[in-house]
Formats: sequence, C-alpha cells, structure tokens
Amino acid sequence: VGAGSLAVVAMLGVAGCSAINPQATTNVYSASDGVKDDIGDVAFRHIALVGSEEGQPARLIGSVINESAHDDATVEIAAAGETFEVSVPAGDSVSLEHDEEFIVPSLDTLPGSMEELTFTVNGESDTVEASVLNGVLAEYRDLLPEDYDPSTTDHLEHGPDTYGGGAAHHDPEDEGH
Repeated sequence: VGAGSLAVVAMLGVAGCSAINPQATTNVYSASDGVKDDIGDVAFRHIALVGSEEGQPARLIGSVINESAHDDATVEIAAAGETFEVSVPAGDSVSLEHDEEFIVPSLDTLPGSMEELTFTVNGESDTVEASVLNGVLAEYRDLLPEDYDPSTTDHLEHGPDTYGGGAAHHDPEDEGH
C-alpha cells in the first residue's frame, strides 16, 4: 500500500467526523427578539409584544411585508382576545410600531414569557408564540404603551460581558458596563 493511499484513507477518516455531528448553520431561527412567520406572499418579521407588566397594555411590534408584485393583502393579527387588521399593498411593508398603533389593552402574560398570536392572511391562518418584552432593555422603553418606570429596573445589576468564545469578563470598576 502506497503512501498516497494511506493519506487518502486518513483524510477520509478525518473529514468524515463532521458528517455525523449536528451543524449549527442548518438550524433556522429568529435572530432577533421577535418571531418570524410566512403565509403565502406575506412575511411577518421581528413580531413581539412590549408591555411593562402583567395585566397592563402591550404594544405589538414588528413588520409585515407583502412580497406579492400584484396582490394587496388583508392581514389580521389576534393577540390576547384582540384582533387587529391592516391592509398591506403589493410590494410594500407595514411597521406595526410606527405605521399602525396596535395596543392590547390588557395582556395577562408576564414580560419574559411567550404569548400566542394568530396571523391570518386572506383567510389562511398560522399560530406562533411571540416574546413579551419590557423596558429592561433601553431600546424597548420608547415602545412601551405607558411611560417607562425606572423603578422596575433600578434593582438590577449588570452581569458579566462575554466576548467571542463566551468567556465572562466583568470589571466592577468599569463604569461603562
């Protein structure tokens, strides 16, 4: 057996290791705080609810995109017993937090939990679980239906930052973190 044959066999043995392992790049997921879904030519992206606490109003956020070149879409979104309807023209999109005002008057779900939403497009429906967010993250504070109350986060302490490989780095003397 020649050296070339041994090299080929060795390479096959090494290269085959990843063939049986799960590959992270094949996992489809929503890379934001919101959920995504598609019904026909209509795409729902970054859909979530933002509210201060259980039993309080919550705002529906995210985008609805009509990818059809010719047909307008009638979209209904059902959340916590409330149904919101919006028309999305062909080839256009609607920002739920900027173009429309979708407020659930009383959401009986704690922030940090999931709330069931039902999307209906031209009669076809799908149900998803969407995140319920609050003002802990500064980027959501302006989206709260009611004014942000700083006392809800004053008691929280900053945890360790992670960089690259996930190792925690925390410097309590660093005022910037």
